[in-house]
Amino acid sequence: MLAQTTQTTRAPLATPAEADALGMLMTEDEAAVSDAPTYCPEAQGVLIALLLLSPKQPKEKTR
Repeated sequence: MLAQTTQTTRAPLATPAEADALGMLMTEDEAAVSDAPTYCPEAQGVLIALLLLSPKQPKEKTR
């Protein structure tokens, strides 16, 4: 990655507090911002165990 240095001559668009808040939102986990589920590899074992322990479907009675 190339690094370039540039000189800005205009005033910043955000205050330092706003820039810090934006940076915190960008680095925060997705679930904390949007309440969406995140990947959790240890949940696979729990889901498989629940599937194996779930009751079987009842069989239809035949005459």
